[in-house]
Amino acid sequence: MTSFESNWNVDKARLPIARDPESLAAKWEQWEESAEYLQDETSAEFALAVRDDGTVRPLLDSIFGNSPFLSHCLISDIAFARQLLLSGPDTVEAELLSTTRDRSNQLVETRTALMSRLRKAKRSIALTAALADIAGVWSLTRTTNCLSEFADAVLDACCSHLLRAAHKKGSLQISFPDDPCMSSGLIILGMGKLGAGELNYSSDIDLIILYDEEVAQVEFGAHRQLFSRMARDLVSIMSKFTADGYVFRTDLRLRPDPSSTPPAVSTTAARSYYRTVGQTWERAAMIKARPVAGDMEAGREFLDSNLGFVWRRNLDFASMRDIQAVKRQINAHRGSASIEIKGHNVKLGRGGIREVEFFTQAQQLVWGGKDIRLRGRETQPMLEALADQGHITRSDARQLRKAYEFLRTVEHRLQMVDDQQTQTLPGDLDGIGKIASFLGYADANDFEAELRNHLEIVERHYDGLLEHRPAAASDLHIDFECKQSAPESLQRLEAIGFPDPEFVFTTFRRWLRGESRATGSKRAREIILEISPLMLESFASAPEPGVALERFDHFLTHLTQSVNLLAILAARPDLLRLIVEIMGAAPRLSYWLSREPELLDSVLQRDFEDLALPDDLGLEPAMLESARRGLVRLFYQMEFGVEEMTRDLQAELDNRLGGAHDFQTVLDVHRKWARGRKFQVGVHMLRGYLSPSEASIPLSGIAQACLNGLLPIISAEFANMHGRVNGGQLAILGFGRLGSREMTMSSDLDMIFVYSHPEDEIESDGAKKLATTQYYAKLCRRFINAITAPTAEGRLYEVDMRLRPSGKSGPIACSFQAFEDYQRNAAWTWEKQSLTRARVVYAEGDLKDRLENVMRSVLVEERHPEQLADEINSMRAKIHAEHSRPGTKEIKYRFGGLLDLDFAAQYLQLRYASRNPDILLRDAASVFRKAGEDGLISKSQATILTDSTLFWRNLQGILMLTTEGDQLSEDTSLALRKMVGRTCGQEILNRFEETMDETAEAAYAACREVLQPGTIFQPAG
Repeated sequence: MTSFESNWNVDKARLPIARDPESLAAKWEQWEESAEYLQDETSAEFALAVRDDGTVRPLLDSIFGNSPFLSHCLISDIAFARQLLLSGPDTVEAELLSTTRDRSNQLVETRTALMSRLRKAKRSIALTAALADIAGVWSLTRTTNCLSEFADAVLDACCSHLLRAAHKKGSLQISFPDDPCMSSGLIILGMGKLGAGELNYSSDIDLIILYDEEVAQVEFGAHRQLFSRMARDLVSIMSKFTADGYVFRTDLRLRPDPSSTPPAVSTTAARSYYRTVGQTWERAAMIKARPVAGDMEAGREFLDSNLGFVWRRNLDFASMRDIQAVKRQINAHRGSASIEIKGHNVKLGRGGIREVEFFTQAQQLVWGGKDIRLRGRETQPMLEALADQGHITRSDARQLRKAYEFLRTVEHRLQMVDDQQTQTLPGDLDGIGKIASFLGYADANDFEAELRNHLEIVERHYDGLLEHRPAAASDLHIDFECKQSAPESLQRLEAIGFPDPEFVFTTFRRWLRGESRATGSKRAREIILEISPLMLESFASAPEPGVALERFDHFLTHLTQSVNLLAILAARPDLLRLIVEIMGAAPRLSYWLSREPELLDSVLQRDFEDLALPDDLGLEPAMLESARRGLVRLFYQMEFGVEEMTRDLQAELDNRLGGAHDFQTVLDVHRKWARGRKFQVGVHMLRGYLSPSEASIPLSGIAQACLNGLLPIISAEFANMHGRVNGGQLAILGFGRLGSREMTMSSDLDMIFVYSHPEDEIESDGAKKLATTQYYAKLCRRFINAITAPTAEGRLYEVDMRLRPSGKSGPIACSFQAFEDYQRNAAWTWEKQSLTRARVVYAEGDLKDRLENVMRSVLVEERHPEQLADEINSMRAKIHAEHSRPGTKEIKYRFGGLLDLDFAAQYLQLRYASRNPDILLRDAASVFRKAGEDGLISKSQATILTDSTLFWRNLQGILMLTTEGDQLSEDTSLALRKMVGRTCGQEILNRFEETMDETAEAAYAACREVLQPGTIFQPAG
């Protein structure tokens, strides 16, 4: 039968074999007997023809030999079977959905007729989905979507019938006779698998039925009675057994407080319930909620209004305990401690479907508040999304998806046998063999092995969900309440490393007595008491324990809900140690964290955690540290590129704004996003996984992503009033650390704006036209204000525009022609030095290429070496006179410091670029390496200059992280010295200032050699 082959494309090798030959033969006899009584000759001939058809018969053998229910469906309605087999499942499905939703008959259709019609349609759709599934024509997703769409269609038909009946009785007014559901106020929310579009073969459907009193046109006070009666009637139409069977078993128990509320609940009452007493399991359930019938617009509005209940803006640490409690409830119903195949429940048992779903939903609750990409309803796509966002590995997602698909397929086969709502495997070997055959296995042992493998994989991932390594046992228990033991307690505190034990004792005692706002609740004090030994050990191990504890106390005081954080610290001792390290060693990060505790979100991301390799890998400490650093560097190369971060920032804007463009929120989102990313980089620097010189690339990328994200928004806002310059283009040139990608935690942005437009375009085209010069000046001024303006979230960056042509007196934005003319004909040598580090960080159209061509052509001009050296040395002497002081330890301005090294690198580029343009590499370390490789300086000079540059950059980066300045002083903290040692080598820790002096001396000598024959490059005095 060619039409069957073309519409089905069955893989015969995958078809289940007939496990029961006697049943197979009996079913064919019944098929033939049924055909004999058919009055439809075409169907009768078809029935007799398929017995000997080599294309159709194998599929029917699979059904007749394995499923009594599906066999009955085929034999009892051969006419439909013919239609299905010849037309194909896609065509039949579309027709069934269309006729189920058809309202043309509803004005005269009785409830009895409706119930009969829907039951027959259910039998037909069930047979269609089953055959398409067994034949391998439909995927699991396609099958479950079909069943879910049919349930939607059935519910739509029921609601339409009930609303028309109420209108006919005068109980309710219908606004749209052709579509009684529209603006009816009746809301049917599909929950669970129906809501997710993942309905299984013999599933019941979970509904929440609501009504919107402001929408429904019902007599005042009659809403509850009317809609509750409708809810009961709906359940009856769907669930009642008749001669034609039933449609779907229907469950309303997921509604708010089902034991004390009517079947239908008002939207007002539902919102109040979720807002005040809604529980974590209900948040998880609402993830899958979807309007499936009734007033769809009102349903969507309700779900939108309830988003705040489901999705929390900040990581909800307190909810984690609730999630773990739900997990323990699931554990209590998992059955035996081991997986037994016979009698195993593939949904509720160990390693079952529910564990995959909970694994997914629990993490959605944790992360979905901040990331709308994790708010989907379907399980498999959300596993992929969790992997995309770094919360689980790609391997984990792949394993769980395969397990989920396998287990759902097993569930379907179990239910197809007799149309029973079961997920339990047979309890005997013969039964296991039968279901294995129905799944296409020739050997039951192969089925058992694959099933066990998937169950064990799910069990392993599920058991590890939200679980962390326990804190090491500690006997450091201090009684902070007992006055008699206070002297002994103070001695113990001093012995473990606290120089001021009285302060420690007083602080903990204040916490435990609830005298601090952060510990006012009983739960907060209980957690503090529980983790106090670990806290004491952590603070005692800090370089400056008292400082760390004082900052932590300040941090706690500013928490609006301290219980949230304390709860996660109890489960995550590694996080406590990290916070203590931040408080003790990084005042800049500590200040940010105290001001914005949500910054911890960035280090709770799974991609961040995965970088912290455990200590028990069997590696030597040096090898382990090297592996950690290599992994971190790889992470930043892959995830912190400008394009990746720009997309991440845009996703954060979309998450916060949706389709709106609230300008203040735009500014705040940029500031919070940048601070969170910089905080993440800073923590990796603090832990020694990323050196400051390595961190400068992602720090520069963060800044560029902000510029790329903010300027188009500013331009669009500006255009609303002033229009645009036709053919106009705008670019940002980054100079200094931004241009050379050497930014630190506190770098400002050195940049200039360049614009271009056709000569005949003299003004913008908006309602309030501006001359082109004025247009770009105002636009760029507005952009700078957006970057530098202090908002509730602080400033984004400071901006330095002094490097623009003509300096402070020049226009804020210059034309491309003016920029080119100035650089070619008027720029001083020091400005061309600055140009060696310039980079286009944003540009429209071809302006980037044009600017780069101009800059490159200027930099490769041939120059007189002696004149160039004298001019650079003169500038260096001028700066020395302004900034240097005798005995200074400043990293930048001391002789042999960063300024000297930058000038030497700039000299090499300007001198040699005419014959060796590859030396135009912007950052000094790369220039020195290239100059050494190409023989422009000696290998030894290149080594000294490169190493000195990285040394100063690393030290400066650490100072920017751990202090408020960029120079060493007598009171440089022990924490800073420890950081310098860990990042730059143990030798530096042992001989800290001696190494600085030696580095400066060697760098100064090498710079003098490079800048010969200049003679001004000399230290004064």
